[in-house]
Amino acid sequence: MHLKRLLQFRANRGSRISSLGLALMFTAGLRVPSICAASLLPDSPDSQSAPPSYPDEAHVCNGCHLSTLSYLSQYLSQYPAERGEPLLVNMLNADGTRGMHTLALISWRGQAWCRDEYFGVFALGCAYEGEPNLDRLTAKAESSYQRHARHLIRNEGTPQRPDSPEELTQSERIREMTLAMQIIPYPSTIYWLRSGRGEFPVAFFRPSGRQVAVYDPLNGTSLAECSIRDDAKVVSLVAARLGYRPEVRRELAIPDEALLADAGTVK
Repeated sequence: MHLKRLLQFRANRGSRISSLGLALMFTAGLRVPSICAASLLPDSPDSQSAPPSYPDEAHVCNGCHLSTLSYLSQYLSQYPAERGEPLLVNMLNADGTRGMHTLALISWRGQAWCRDEYFGVFALGCAYEGEPNLDRLTAKAESSYQRHARHLIRNEGTPQRPDSPEELTQSERIREMTLAMQIIPYPSTIYWLRSGRGEFPVAFFRPSGRQVAVYDPLNGTSLAECSIRDDAKVVSLVAARLGYRPEVRRELAIPDEALLADAGTVK
């Protein structure tokens, strides 16, 4: 089997590492993100005590990993001397459960910082080393994230991260996918999966040569390293592991008639 381990990243209750027999991972081709609310020209680093957070203008269900990729694309293009990468943490949710969550780990003036989709940037209180010790930084990020989020919620009125829905209609899925295609900073392809008597879209992209990613609003982003070059086959394997029928239909875009269907029910 070419796929060994499938990772899923969900915003709240479902984020987890799945012990499946796959080897998939995020991928795609770079384009300028279109939904980050940021100045076209960065401020001088000397004028900022904290790195920019580039708040998202829109969010999608279970979209923490997509938001992180979009942020890193913009941050590193505007500050090419800095460094950054996705960092996976074990997040404590509002209901007391834990799940995998993606933050952006970045350097800023030699110090390590993180950026969260909803709660912005926060310092880890340590240097960003040339070869970062990710185990140590992950532990720091988890504790710093909880303190930062509690402070914003209790003292500054920042709302809690919203819960992700248990179910979505096809119209809601299409709405989420339309937004996700604007967030993903790589070339991506829509595939339609079968579930019961209906079909719904997922997004497939390749961040690098051996990395693949599939975003589904209900299950979040599934990642793996993969030697398979047939994208439709990769999506079929992921679909089967997620409990969907492994029949896929490739579409370059969501059809206009699908976007218009049941438009009145889209939230």
